[in-house]
Amino acid sequence: MRRNLLIAILLALLCTLPLFALDIDALDFHSGILWMIDEPADDEGTGAPDPLLTPVGFGVSIPLDGRISLDPAIYLYGTNYAFQGWDRPRPAQIEQREMYVLSLMLDPAFAFTYDWRENISWGFILSPTMIFRIPTVTAPGEEAAHSEMLNYFIGPGRFIFPQAGLFMDWRVNEKISFRPAVRTYLPVFHIWDGDPLLDQLTVFFNAGFRLKLAD
Repeated sequence: MRRNLLIAILLALLCTLPLFALDIDALDFHSGILWMIDEPADDEGTGAPDPLLTPVGFGVSIPLDGRISLDPAIYLYGTNYAFQGWDRPRPAQIEQREMYVLSLMLDPAFAFTYDWRENISWGFILSPTMIFRIPTVTAPGEEAAHSEMLNYFIGPGRFIFPQAGLFMDWRVNEKISFRPAVRTYLPVFHIWDGDPLLDQLTVFFNAGFRLKLAD
């Protein structure tokens, strides 16, 4: 499963390489607060509080046609996970953790922009986002959890998180824009894996900045 995860990530990254041969209009820098829902199944007890995480990310903007641009980005964040007697790993507080899991988000987003005022525009975002969860640092005595967690996160399609969101672009000057956004990532794989539909639903309150490149 570890090899399958590596292959999936490499293929996803290779698919984005041709994008950077296009005309890059701006660089984007991202951070903010990410809220991930931890929804127990009927036969599971309540776990840790829903994680509030702080991703960091980098992206570019590629104009396509009129109001549409391709804004691919990569984000990194992480949190603690544990089984705690459940059939699947769930976010855990540090004293109960079995593994620190790093999340790599590949986000080939399409942005649709509409003018509002002279220096303010707004729009919406759609993206076939993929989130790859990679178990990394193991808690003492929990080495066996690594492969079990990886098996859960990589199969069947538990990295597919279609995204929809809204953003605002406030142009501070000719080069810099502040781009706050609210992005929602939908765990559609629960349609077929049987876990609670809201589990792992993720909302990202994104504080982004855009640096316009020279024409």
